[in-house]
Amino acid sequence: MNTSTNTKYLEGIAVNDYNILEKVYANSLPEVVKYVKKNSGDLEDAKDVFQEGILLIFRKVKEEDLVLTTSFHNFLFMICKRIWLKKLRKKGVQTVTFEDALESNFGEDLEDQFLKTQKWQLFQAKFQELTAECQRVLKMWFNRKSTKEIALVMDYTEDYAKRKKYKCKNTLTEKIQHDPLYKDLTAP
Repeated sequence: MNTSTNTKYLEGIAVNDYNILEKVYANSLPEVVKYVKKNSGDLEDAKDVFQEGILLIFRKVKEEDLVLTTSFHNFLFMICKRIWLKKLRKKGVQTVTFEDALESNFGEDLEDQFLKTQKWQLFQAKFQELTAECQRVLKMWFNRKSTKEIALVMDYTEDYAKRKKYKCKNTLTEKIQHDPLYKDLTAP
């Protein structure tokens, strides 16, 4: 994390510096667009969410001395993700990626948010190590699909779907717990 970059971005947003805003858009907007599109949105939705995120940071910087414990990019992404998930809930959209399980509350301590981000990154890395079949089963489970629904989609028996979900979940848990970073992230 580059503290001087964070400060430069926050100060630039506070005074509405066009050059800083241009850099923020260039560096952070693509990831927000990718996330929103992946979760039932389009380019215009992503741009709106991004703009709301920038405005929220602008207000926070004006109201208080905001100090980031994570990179500005990660902080902005977490805010945009939260805004989008809120919009989806208002629209009644039930299926979103499993990422909303680690959604952060803006009022939480930023160190807690940073820790959640690190845990999420570990989770994501280990999730990607699973077979495509396990990833698909777990994504459905994360989206609260019943075992019966999983069995139907995957062309399994219901009993096999239960066993497969259990096996995939345990494999993921073991991969996470055996990573050296896990001990650092869960130490008191």
